[in-house]
Amino acid sequence: MFLSEGVKLAWQLAGDLALREQESSIQPRHILYGICAVEKLVNSEDLTLKNGNAIKAAKPEADRLAQLFAGQGVDVAALRRQLRVSPSSAVRKLQASAQSQPISRSPATKQIFEAAEQGAMTLGDSQLDLVALFGAAVRSNDPEIEIAIASFKTGLLDGVRQLSAVKQENAQFAISLGGGIKDLDKVAESRPALQIEETIDANAPLRSQTVANTIERLASLTELTWELGTREATDSLLQKAVDQLLRAVGKGERCVILVRDVKDNELLLKAFGPASATPMISLTSAKRAIAERQAFIWKRGEDLTLSQKESNVESGMYVPLVVNGQAIGVICLDCFCPRQNFAREDLVLVSSFAHQLALAIANHELQLSLKQSSDVLERLLTNFSPKIRTRLLQRAQMGRLRLGGEQSIVSVLCADIRGFARIAAGMETDDVVSLLNEYFTALTECIFRHDGTVDKFVGDSILAVFGSPESDPDHWRKAVLAGMEMQKAAQEVSKNRKAKGEVTCEIGIGIHSGEVLHGFIGSPSRMEFTIIGDAVNRAARYCDGAKGNEVLISPEVHERVWNAIEVQQISIPTKHEGDLIAFRVLRMRERG
Repeated sequence: MFLSEGVKLAWQLAGDLALREQESSIQPRHILYGICAVEKLVNSEDLTLKNGNAIKAAKPEADRLAQLFAGQGVDVAALRRQLRVSPSSAVRKLQASAQSQPISRSPATKQIFEAAEQGAMTLGDSQLDLVALFGAAVRSNDPEIEIAIASFKTGLLDGVRQLSAVKQENAQFAISLGGGIKDLDKVAESRPALQIEETIDANAPLRSQTVANTIERLASLTELTWELGTREATDSLLQKAVDQLLRAVGKGERCVILVRDVKDNELLLKAFGPASATPMISLTSAKRAIAERQAFIWKRGEDLTLSQKESNVESGMYVPLVVNGQAIGVICLDCFCPRQNFAREDLVLVSSFAHQLALAIANHELQLSLKQSSDVLERLLTNFSPKIRTRLLQRAQMGRLRLGGEQSIVSVLCADIRGFARIAAGMETDDVVSLLNEYFTALTECIFRHDGTVDKFVGDSILAVFGSPESDPDHWRKAVLAGMEMQKAAQEVSKNRKAKGEVTCEIGIGIHSGEVLHGFIGSPSRMEFTIIGDAVNRAARYCDGAKGNEVLISPEVHERVWNAIEVQQISIPTKHEGDLIAFRVLRMRERG
């Protein structure tokens, strides 16, 4: 894959930093630093370096990243400083040097490049740019990068996704003849003979010289597309578009606009004019314009269909609505006067307007799709943290969120309310539900804050998993951190409820790590995330052994996080496994 000028500069800057720090290879932190340093380099006033042309060429990429940083409130200078281990000057001038020491990428850095290339290829790009490389670095879960971007990682990933272009495949359409529309190609004895006079490639920008009158007519039409892009309702504005087209193209005496129905890919009649006319089109011409994505003018031939003879159409103009290489509709104009057939100037005008109209319609559909996706995501992925929701949505959009599971080691957290049956026995049903909702809301926030997933709520208990569905090399520590914060959150809820004279409760938490089968099960129309394995049962045993306000962890968890916590070793009895060794977590140590 080709590397953009921005990526080449980032690579050089990363190598410079690694050499200054006397590292043997370029680490992920160096790459992220290099990406952030390109932004400063291209905005410096000194472009007299040997590679000044490369710096200028990289400016568009750097500007896109600068917009991303600004949108998330990221202090890029502070981020660069944090990514540098040893103090040094800002961005070193890039100059060719015969004494330059060769330096290569570390395995982790190579994985970042490979992930970035894979993402670019998925989008149909043949060049790896700064945005794709930056996204891969942010998603790499490298510990040093995680620390540097911890407070704004989710926002950065959202921004990267918004900057990424999504390629769409061309769709084939059926055309509905509902709504009173008639087919000009309905033959009596033979097919129509059309003589194509002018054509324009509707899939490419127009580069023609137009007279002032045409520019004025185009300006009146483009104002309408601006209005279309700022409103929610499209049908009324498409009718305005028909009226404007009939005025702007004086030879046009009848106009029809067909637009794709996103639900079933059928082209529907959305607007026509004048109001007194019967909407009519040539299905052959409409399908040709869409299939070839080419605008054209045809004039009356000798061999006409019965419907063409009855309609007295002398000339027709068919212009597809194309966006991102995909036809989403077509504009059809008819002329009845043989002495005023459509000219190339008319075709240029309508094609220019069609480009604007297609973008406005596509933007409207995109906004609706984003809202629908957001609503569906909120309903279906409520058990996942915001960061994991984003990743799952990306997988779903790429068609990679499928039924199936995998086996791996994860951390399982089980929490439940101590003595809940006794507490609930003396309460009204609504009060019990309110109590559970208040505690569970606070506890779930702690789980999500540390990238955990809520597998299920069962009565008065919560089952959560860390390291699934997305792998996480730090799932042991995050599970313990979440458990400790859950106890603090529960105590805060109890404090507030007690002040209002409401019933309070305490929770016990158990955490165990082990191999489980986890993934999405069910059917394609209804899939559900779950975890299966002995580790789930073992976590429940530690939860049963925990007293109120306690977090108990198994030896398998303790051996991974022993240097980050202070504990007290105890033994807990179980019904089937006998006594189990457990560690009561007293506090988290400050990370040095």
